[in-house]
Amino acid sequence: MSLLHLKPDIRLIWLLVLLVPVALVASIWPSLESIWLSLLILTGVVLIHDAWSVYRMSSPGIQRNVAGALSVGVHHDVELLVRNMHSTSVCIDVFDHFPEQVEYTAMPRRLFLAVNEYAQLVYRIRPVQRGAFEFSTCECLLQSPLKFWRHKRLIPLQDTVKVYPNYAPVIEYALLSTENHLSMMGILKRRRRGQGMDFHQLREFREGDSMKQVDWKASSRMRKLIAREYQDERDQQIIVMMDCGHRMLAQDGELSHFDHSLNALLLLSYVALRQGDSVGVSTFSSDERRWVKPVKGVANINSLLNGIFDLQPGSASPDYSSGARDLLMRQRKRSLVLILTNLRDDDYEDLQLAVKL
Repeated sequence: MSLLHLKPDIRLIWLLVLLVPVALVASIWPSLESIWLSLLILTGVVLIHDAWSVYRMSSPGIQRNVAGALSVGVHHDVELLVRNMHSTSVCIDVFDHFPEQVEYTAMPRRLFLAVNEYAQLVYRIRPVQRGAFEFSTCECLLQSPLKFWRHKRLIPLQDTVKVYPNYAPVIEYALLSTENHLSMMGILKRRRRGQGMDFHQLREFREGDSMKQVDWKASSRMRKLIAREYQDERDQQIIVMMDCGHRMLAQDGELSHFDHSLNALLLLSYVALRQGDSVGVSTFSSDERRWVKPVKGVANINSLLNGIFDLQPGSASPDYSSGARDLLMRQRKRSLVLILTNLRDDDYEDLQLAVKL
């Protein structure tokens, strides 16, 4: 605490304004000069005593409750529990020092607390950027007993929060799939017979089947044409190549193309993991080349999230060939590779070379 943190309140300003006419009157009639000096000394003594009183006040006890994981673009509540630790009633202005990457409402707040009284403050924040951020301190302004001063107190409250891509669509998808309402999302499930590479069963040869499907040994035993039926492969790997170049900074609504891509990646990963596939992420066109190894199982979507939640696009131009070469060194197993990027016509040659790789 320091006396330098003292700030004049509005009552002190009005007091000084009222003293100005008295000073003018004393300057006109010298006989009133002694009264003016006495009044000035009395005012000074009162102000000093009031300042010393608020300086000696006990700082309030404050506790912050905030979720450790937040979603970008989504409103979240932050709770402050404030307790008066002084021996008399106090008036407190409370302002929480939140990260600059969030928008806020309902701050600052003024409280009137009796001795040992608690107050619960709730304000809303809306993160506008992903990453790991710090809530540092909570600032309080204590009003002096005579209301001439306010004394600033900084209460250290360290909290770290991680701002992730918006996973609300994933939760909505999970609820709809649980209730078998996938058609509400435009997802139609069809079983494709005779396609894929995994053997499924033997059946009678039908018109339209390829001769390559005929199982000649089974046909000779059954004395009729028997065809092999295949199904879509399971337990496959999906690798998503994320473009972290400057074009992904382009805005579409409140979010950048990069944030929209991360939201799409999150929902795609949930669907793939739920179907039994593995999902990994490789970044390119940035100084930091990040590689998230393929994970399997819906329970591992958190590890995927923690590997990409703080990704930010940089100032580099897209370099698809370099990204493809990096991926070849990292991933040897056959995979479905998806590229999330912002394309232009002059990217054709480089993109074609990368796809061939």
